[in-house]
Amino acid sequence: MRIPGIKKGSLFRLAGELGHDFVSKFDSYKTFCNWANLVPNNKISGGKLLSSKVPKRKNPVGQILRVAANSLQNEKTSLGIYFRKVQARKGRQAAIVATANKMGRIIYAMVKYKMEFDASRGQEKQVEILKKKLKRTQKELEKLQKQISDCEEVA
Repeated sequence: MRIPGIKKGSLFRLAGELGHDFVSKFDSYKTFCNWANLVPNNKISGGKLLSSKVPKRKNPVGQILRVAANSLQNEKTSLGIYFRKVQARKGRQAAIVATANKMGRIIYAMVKYKMEFDASRGQEKQVEILKKKLKRTQKELEKLQKQISDCEEVA
């Protein structure tokens, strides 16, 4: 339950659907996420992406993880930041699928390697993102100050 978005009910449903040692059934997290219907079906021809839609298969595990991912939109955690970043770039539906995929990978790794979710790893990335935002804002401020000084010289 330390993973953001996973509540008690979701956890019990996931445990009921997957079992206690589901990682023995899957070779890697990729096969698990594909089975859970958390990856798009990319149709590529000649190196060009023609379509990228999630197939319409009913998988309760995928549905649980997508609902949990959808609840992360306003969270101040690393997964919430990831959701908003993907949403800004690709849209809400793609963000739900991408975040659910990431949650599936986290759950797979937690069960396989018997370790707890470490939210502090996401905090490091958040600090880097804030530093980048600060640099970008400072550059924008410098551009605006230059524009103001140019306008004052003309007047």
